[in-house]
Amino acid sequence: MTDGMNVHTSGTKGKKVQQSTFSQQSQSSKDIALFGDNQSVGQAPYRPDAPKIPSIFDGGYNPPEIPKKEQQAKIPLKTPEMIREDNERTVLGVYIGLSSQNISKENTANLIKNIKNIKFDNYKYTFLSFEAAGISLTDAIMNSPHLNTKQRQDCMNYLVDLGKKTADFGHQRSDDVIPKMKDLIKKYESAELDRANKKRLTADFKKIINRSDTLQTQTPARPNGRLDGTFKQGNTGDCWLLSGLQALSMTKEGKALLEKSVKVDAQGNATVTLGNVGKTYKISARDLKCSNELSTGDTDFRALEIAVDRYFREEMPDGEADIDGNTASKAFEVLVGSKNIKSAYNPRSIATMLDDVQTKGMNGRAAVTGIGGYVDPRDIVATNEKGERVKMYNGHAYTFKNADDNYVYLINPHNSASTIKVSREQYISKFSVLSIVDLKK
Repeated sequence: MTDGMNVHTSGTKGKKVQQSTFSQQSQSSKDIALFGDNQSVGQAPYRPDAPKIPSIFDGGYNPPEIPKKEQQAKIPLKTPEMIREDNERTVLGVYIGLSSQNISKENTANLIKNIKNIKFDNYKYTFLSFEAAGISLTDAIMNSPHLNTKQRQDCMNYLVDLGKKTADFGHQRSDDVIPKMKDLIKKYESAELDRANKKRLTADFKKIINRSDTLQTQTPARPNGRLDGTFKQGNTGDCWLLSGLQALSMTKEGKALLEKSVKVDAQGNATVTLGNVGKTYKISARDLKCSNELSTGDTDFRALEIAVDRYFREEMPDGEADIDGNTASKAFEVLVGSKNIKSAYNPRSIATMLDDVQTKGMNGRAAVTGIGGYVDPRDIVATNEKGERVKMYNGHAYTFKNADDNYVYLINPHNSASTIKVSREQYISKFSVLSIVDLKK
């Protein structure tokens, strides 16, 4: 998935940052909005002292069987070339049907036919093709002049059912989002559904699309209520959240706050309390297992992802429908509040903040950073602990670890087990935002 990012020059939209200072509240700034790559990870060992109670995590739990017809869904045996050609034909057909000025019965019939030609092989491809073109397939169908209300809802319900089918085939729970999606489809054209709820419908499509792309995924490790493992970002654009969680977990104060927020029982169920926003969420072992669109590795991080996602879906702060893309410092704002966050958005203020880091150190402070979508990441030379060059991503958030006279040290949420370094000079010139929260104040 291609990462994407929106950059503004200040904490308040429309105002420029003063060159001489980096002290800014980032609560309302859209400094970075991102999408993450799909990564896989080996499973962490079970907690040694965990009691062996039947659980979804250790094979002792047997979920209800998926009906045979659904479980053994037929996926056409085709070569990659044949699949690609089918995908391209399907997407082209939908494009032609949606964009044609010739409103006719034939055109309408062809459009519906092409939408219903979307199968397992090209389900995700079709949606992402529309997104790459700056179009939401949901909006394209629901706003099409070629379809009446019943036909639009019929096409949308077909896509929802197909998403459920592919997610169920991969043993990924989808019944938590399907009913809500169908309810939103019914209300889409009425005054009841505002822009934020329309955005939520698109967000829910992304969720089931990502689940359909993780067929037959491995069982996650049992959570233990401690952030003591590593993770890799999943197929959701929440690098802003994972980078913030990683940054907080690297401090004594932040780790204590997060581990106090996550409680688990012997069956692997979790209760997550987001104290700063006053919300508590009960997350079942099945919910944790059936969320493989999220991070893999330390399942306690996944529990926090689910909790923040639920908060966004219920409260929709600032119109956000889910955790797929947001500002670099948003995790700090949700988890600890915005009062003690300072952000820099231009080379001079970022350089000043680096000087501050070298003077005061990172004790009791957590930080995130990001690269704007307009930056060519191939120009950035970054290396890992072995001195090997690693790929960088634009429109992407990173955990900021520390800095010295020569280098800045970062963690990519694609793999939290590895530290990478970038020259101080390149960091100042290529990175677009640096946000630090002081946890001791």
